Amino acid sequence: MSRAICVLGMMRTGTSAVAGVLELLGVHFGPTDQLLEPNMANPTGFWEHKGIIAVNDELLARLGGAWHAPPDVRDGWEVERELDDLRRRAAAIIETDLATHDVWAWKDPRTCLTLPFWRRLVPDLLPVVCLRRPVETAQSFAELGEMGWTAVERLEQPHETALDLWSRYTTAALEHTQGRARLLVFYDELLGDPLRESHRLAVFSGLPGRHSPKCQEAIREFLRPGLRHPVATADHRDRSAEHPAHALYARLLRERL
Repeated sequence: MSRAICVLGMMRTGTSAVAGVLELLGVHFGPTDQLLEPNMANPTGFWEHKGIIAVNDELLARLGGAWHAPPDVRDGWEVERELDDLRRRAAAIIETDLATHDVWAWKDPRTCLTLPFWRRLVPDLLPVVCLRRPVETAQSFAELGEMGWTAVERLEQPHETALDLWSRYTTAALEHTQGRARLLVFYDELLGDPLRESHRLAVFSGLPGRHSPKCQEAIREFLRPGLRHPVATADHRDRSAEHPAHALYARLLRERL
């Protein structure tokens, strides 16, 4: 029986770094030709399956929202018959591209919002929740527009929008995984002590034997210092100091919920 891992977290919180570590541990993310290609925003890769992104985008649209405007949903939305066609598409992706390996995973930040839909298809999935300081996340997110990502360029206030999204995505990920086995990975700690954090990932994924010296060296090289995206400017820190995202992050860091 295969084992599934789901990498959750607001974009620019280290989800790609975590996915890259999991791949080095031998976790399967799908055929290369079905994954998003690396670009300036993530030169090492995204590990995001195009089909899963498409299903998530369609789900959010049918619920009355989008990735940048999370919808308010009613209880039980994930079992509605109107979503049967998307369930079939999602199940086909899992069967054809992912569950062909003993340990597989998918990573798409949108899944923070749509996880109840996916959990009905994969009840025993193992969620890894990625967390990064909100102000750093927002600055890195805002700079995506400068790199030519039109979806961010079109936002009137990308930094403020990113803080709002950090709160919505993180809260949703925590609520949808509450009471279940899950692993929180803090971006600072992943880059500060990659061997400790990658060992935690290996154990949580049921792959401690793959955390070999050779694998550790590859992980150290992958999580090189240059992987960190720019930190926020003083101006952004001042303007966002009171945002509730900061209090939530501090609580998570303190309590490791």
